[in-house]
Amino acid sequence: MVDDLLVLARLQSGQLAVSPAQIPLRDLVSDTLAATEPLARERGVLLTGSCADDVTAYADESGLSRALTNLVVNALRSTPADGTVAVHAFVADGVATVQVRDSCGGIPEEDLGRLFEAGWRGSEARTPGADGGAGLGLAVVRGLVDAVHGDVSVHNVDGGCSFDLTLPTRAPA
Repeated sequence: MVDDLLVLARLQSGQLAVSPAQIPLRDLVSDTLAATEPLARERGVLLTGSCADDVTAYADESGLSRALTNLVVNALRSTPADGTVAVHAFVADGVATVQVRDSCGGIPEEDLGRLFEAGWRGSEARTPGADGGAGLGLAVVRGLVDAVHGDVSVHNVDGGCSFDLTLPTRAPA
């Protein structure tokens, strides 16, 4: 939590240094899955992912790694045992997308607009038990993605929700 607070403070003050470059998303997805697999096993959740070899984004590697890890950990914590969390990266219409889909049962519509507010924790459906977090992770995700001219969005899908990071594929002009 202290680290999230420091990153959030640096983001909000413009003091967080980012170093955007072409990032191979296959490596990012693979590394994130490997890092979060122990939590998936512990929780009894199937964790899957896919990304073609040639998919890249123009982003800060460290920040994007942290953002994706935050999303996957949140999804794993919110998905019941025997559920699924899937991470997919692809390029469509010149934009790179990294998508984290879970089977958490969905997020109440009235909560969707507040998810990225610092300190906001949402309903019991997204913050079960003691490991629900401090409500900083999604605000950090938003800040890290905004810092490289990307976007993050969330919407409900059948049986769960999807968090989508959209990123430029090239440096802005």
